[in-house]
Amino acid sequence: MDNLLLANLPGESVEALRPRFELVTLKYGQHAIFPDEPIQHFYFPLNCLLSLVTTMGDGATVECGVIGREGVSGIPVLLDAERTPMPTFCQVPGEALRVRAGVVKELYEGDRGARKYLNRYIHTVVVTASNSAACNRLHNLEARLCRWLLMSADGVGAAELVLTQEYLAVMLGVRRAGVTEAAVKMREAGLIGYRRGHIRILDRAALEAKSCECYGRTKAEYDRLFATPAGAGPAQP
Repeated sequence: MDNLLLANLPGESVEALRPRFELVTLKYGQHAIFPDEPIQHFYFPLNCLLSLVTTMGDGATVECGVIGREGVSGIPVLLDAERTPMPTFCQVPGEALRVRAGVVKELYEGDRGARKYLNRYIHTVVVTASNSAACNRLHNLEARLCRWLLMSADGVGAAELVLTQEYLAVMLGVRRAGVTEAAVKMREAGLIGYRRGHIRILDRAALEAKSCECYGRTKAEYDRLFATPAGAGPAQP
C-alpha cells in the first residue's frame, strides 16, 4: 500500500511527517472534510477513495473529483482558505494516513522540496476538476462511467471496487436507470463484472478505449509531474 504523492516527496520531508502520521481506517460515507468547517486533518489515502462533491440547494449532488493513493485531501489549507463549501467523504472504504492540518501547512511553508510536489498536485486537482466539468457537459454516460471506473481503480490500486449503482448515479449526476443500462452494456461486452455492489474491471484496455479522452489527458498530466514507484502502476485485472 503506497501513497504516490508521499513516494515523490523528498525523503527528509517524509521523515519529518512520519512521527505525526496516524494510520486510520475510513468507512463508507465517513467525512474527511465537512463543508464550511475548519479543516482539521489531511488524509493520504493508501487503498481507500475519497470523493469531492458539489451539492445544490435541492440536495442534488455530482462528483467533481476523487482522491486516491495519488494524492491528499485538505489542500484548501495550503491555499490559506482553511475551509471549503465542498464536502469530501469516503466512497471506497480502506486505510489512510492522517496528520493534523497544521503539520502539513508548516511543512509546505518551510520545506521547498515538499512545496514543489504539493504545488504540482494542486495543479493536477485543477486539471481534473476542469476536465470533469467539461466531461459532464459534453460526453455520453457510458464514456463518463468508463472514465470514472478507471480513475477509481487507479485511486485504490485494485481492479475491484465496492460501489452500488445508486452511488454511481449520484456521482455521475444521472438517474439510476441510466447507470444500470450503461453497466449492463459494459458487462455484456466483457469489460466489467458486476454483482451486489462489487464492480470488477475485466478488460482494462477495452475500458480505456471506450472512455472519453478526459481520462487519458488527466492521467498523462499526472504522470508528467510525478514518478510512479516500481510496482505501483495502474490496477490490472
